[in-house]
Amino acid sequence: MLAREVLAAGIFSLVYLIILAGENSPRKLDRPAAGLIGGVLMVVCGVLTRQEAVSAIDFGTLALLFGMMVVVQHAVTSGLLDRLAYRLVTASRTADQMLWSLCWGAGILSALFVNDTVCLLMTPLVLAATRRARLPAEPFLLALATSSNVGSVMTVTGNPQNMLIGQSSHWTWAAFAARMVPIGIVCLVINGLVLKAIYHRQLPPGAITLDGPAEPTALDRRLATKTVLVLLGLLLAFLLGAPMDVAALSAAVVMLVLANRPPEKTFAAVDWSLLLFFAGLFVVAAGVTKAEAAWIGRLLPEVTRQVEQVAGLLRFSAASVAGSNLFSNVPFVMLLRGWIAPAPHAELLWLCLAASSTLAGNLTLVGSAANLIVAHGAQAEHPLSFWAFLRVGILSTALTVLASTLMLWLFSRLGCV
Repeated sequence: MLAREVLAAGIFSLVYLIILAGENSPRKLDRPAAGLIGGVLMVVCGVLTRQEAVSAIDFGTLALLFGMMVVVQHAVTSGLLDRLAYRLVTASRTADQMLWSLCWGAGILSALFVNDTVCLLMTPLVLAATRRARLPAEPFLLALATSSNVGSVMTVTGNPQNMLIGQSSHWTWAAFAARMVPIGIVCLVINGLVLKAIYHRQLPPGAITLDGPAEPTALDRRLATKTVLVLLGLLLAFLLGAPMDVAALSAAVVMLVLANRPPEKTFAAVDWSLLLFFAGLFVVAAGVTKAEAAWIGRLLPEVTRQVEQVAGLLRFSAASVAGSNLFSNVPFVMLLRGWIAPAPHAELLWLCLAASSTLAGNLTLVGSAANLIVAHGAQAEHPLSFWAFLRVGILSTALTVLASTLMLWLFSRLGCV
């Protein structure tokens, strides 16, 4: 028994170290490879049986991710997302207005289209806009990264860890959004105020002029219209309580038919490596949960104790922030989801986990994939330092997690949770 516990802990540590090393991995291994290695080792080393490994993979979550990727990819191909992002960063008259527009726009788009995709699209546009307006890029790049994380907390489909929570809990898309949208709005305001307070001296007063901004991608109006209609149908299905994985797959199928484009182009753009990463992490998390059940079982009641009181809920949020940064938020949610479902006040804990694990991504540069996407996209023109991000991240994470936890506690007292 002890040998299995040591093996599970060692495999999990190896996976985490590879994820943390990223591009600096000595064998050039990335996150998907880390998940695959961990999943295989869990079976080969006898921590899990083959049947247990297959059962651990949540195909509903993978289906939800795949369906969303297909639909969002058509929004990218049509030029719809690029046009929205372009208008967002070029329609501002002052540096302050541009910063706030970016905060709100990135947050709202992330709630609708997944934060990683928004960051991937908007990073080059932010760089172009700040370069042509002769503005410092750093505050706007940080606004993009942090606000996309904050905004993604508002919906089940805003980020991968929320999708996991949506599949594991009894929260519907509409019920989740009804509680989390007010929290997201408040936290976007807080995050914007933090950025403004830290960078106010670097943002010049007065009007700005964008000197010949690059034009956005040409808009395919027919494909964009079809994409919007499918997205509206998907949103309606979510609001009516349809199973999210079935709704997302159905939307993907409809989109493939309506688009009248070679499907292989869409399938080639799907992030298969992310799906592989999730499948591997499901197996790794199941192995750790099985082998380390004793100490997790002792620790979790302490962390979830008296969460109906504000002090207990704050303790759970603090533990979630620590765990999300120690293990990364997706693996951390995978580890906890099997233990939260039967816990007292599980509905409140699910929402608190969604908020705290997502907002924890703003603590450091490596706290979320969205941060790394922005940093990687800006590296050639304006590298983001770990410490510059941390200066904003500490204050933003502390204040937004505090605000979200207090709001959730208030919702519970009012009987909304």
